[in-house]
Amino acid sequence: MKRVRSAKKSLIRYFSILLLITLLCLLLFAIYSLWTFEQQMIFSNQASLDVYFNNLVYILQDLTLFNKNIYSDDTNFSILSSRADTISDPQKLVLEYNLRNSIQNRVPDTGAIFVFNTSKSVNFYWYGSNFIGGTVTKANINLMNRIREQLISADQNELMRWQVYSDDGNVLLMNAYRLRDMYVCSMIDLNGFINMHTTNTETREYVFFTDDRILTNVDFTTKEGITLERIKNNDDNIFTNLIAGNIIRSEYYDAFGIGLSGIMSLEEMWSYLKISVTIFLVAIIVICVLFFVIYTFISRILIYPLNQITIASKRLAGSDVEEANLQDHDDLLEYSTIRVALNRLVTQRVNLEQDNISKTREKEHALLQYYQLQTRSHFFLNCLKSLYNMAERGEMEKIKMMILAFSNHLRYIFHDNLLLVTLKSELDEAQDYYHIIQMDRANPLLLNLEVDQSLMDCKVPPLVVQTFLENSYKYNPDNKKFLRFHVQIDRIEIENTPYIRLRLSDNGIGYGKDMLKKLSEPDEQFEQYHVGISNLRRRMTLIYQNDYQIAFFNAPGGGACSLIYLPIRKE
Repeated sequence: MKRVRSAKKSLIRYFSILLLITLLCLLLFAIYSLWTFEQQMIFSNQASLDVYFNNLVYILQDLTLFNKNIYSDDTNFSILSSRADTISDPQKLVLEYNLRNSIQNRVPDTGAIFVFNTSKSVNFYWYGSNFIGGTVTKANINLMNRIREQLISADQNELMRWQVYSDDGNVLLMNAYRLRDMYVCSMIDLNGFINMHTTNTETREYVFFTDDRILTNVDFTTKEGITLERIKNNDDNIFTNLIAGNIIRSEYYDAFGIGLSGIMSLEEMWSYLKISVTIFLVAIIVICVLFFVIYTFISRILIYPLNQITIASKRLAGSDVEEANLQDHDDLLEYSTIRVALNRLVTQRVNLEQDNISKTREKEHALLQYYQLQTRSHFFLNCLKSLYNMAERGEMEKIKMMILAFSNHLRYIFHDNLLLVTLKSELDEAQDYYHIIQMDRANPLLLNLEVDQSLMDCKVPPLVVQTFLENSYKYNPDNKKFLRFHVQIDRIEIENTPYIRLRLSDNGIGYGKDMLKKLSEPDEQFEQYHVGISNLRRRMTLIYQNDYQIAFFNAPGGGACSLIYLPIRKE
């Protein structure tokens, strides 16, 4: 069977899918924009980092070359290393002056060059403008003294390479060469290098690190939860960066054992994205409102007429549906036309239905009246003959009882059959009829009643018991046989619906094969004989439609059995 869909539900489903797809596209665009901006920030960070790191490498290479030249080719440094304590003071001043000029021309802004010997007879240095403040102070002099003592006590394998020195918050990268007892040491102030290349308004920090520790901005990295591993790994995952709140790019130079990392805070991105996020939220709201307006308009144009046609169709089909109110939409000519046409159609249908119901009731009433009159006069003639015989014999008491029972029977069978009767009334009628046939029968007929007393007020069709009692008397004419008619009535539930079950049986000859076949497949035409059961079946069909069951069979020991299930009605 082909699946039937609701136009309204389909429209809602398709609009919902379209809205979800649109919102998903907006979300993907927002994620793409966020990723693009992050990549721009990564590129900007990397570009700045490359400039700064290349500048650092250039300075380190230049200072390394300077140390080598002083160590191997400079005559002044060579003479001082061999005869610093033996040459005259004027000659020593000239040699130192020449070295000072060489140092002054090669010292970078964030660096310093320190020349000294073990006897402290030679001890001079030159600062760059951004090296530990750029001025000679007592603290700086003490720092130089500590550096000199460390280099003098250092092993030869610790010289002629760049190494980190940290002391009292200062982090220096220094490279010292030794020729006999003379030292030349080039230094870079890493904090000064960072301060020279950053401003207070910049939202990024630079961190120097080695293979085993972070050298500068340790407080910042600890506060942000940035580990050495993350700095070295250069993680570019957008979700990692968003969760951490920063972007990290790093460069490491193995030759010098030093690395530089640029850490950019995403606060700058969020401040930039405030406008984009606001526009994105406004776009979502506008799209949702637009979708709602479009859906309302389409629903009004398409779904509303369909709903009215559906309601009218249900009313035409007999469903209990209130008439639709179209007054709010009469501003559209098409809606007004539909409303007028549907109301006319429904009105015509209601009128036709009422006419049909009236005609059907008249027909059913006529049929029930016909069934009521469809009784043979043979039984009445026998009753009159019995009364005549009783009169000849002078049996006045018997005549009175016969007339009383017979009048009750006539009154019962000629009342309006459109009404149901109580089970008690039907049983009283069966007993009246039983008294009539008992007076006319030589051998007694035993009537056995087994009835649930709680069902006495339930409504049943007239003659539902009397018909089968009459059949037992009529089709078992052997007056010599003791005939017993048993009535068993109780309550039963079928699929949670209560029914009255009537089991009517006798110990007579039972139903013949032809009779059972005719009863199981009843003829629609009115029968001349055996009309009682057919009459009862037709009346039950008119009253209950198909909400009843009836079955006929013979008992194993002989006798006719009839089983009837009727819905319980008390009004």
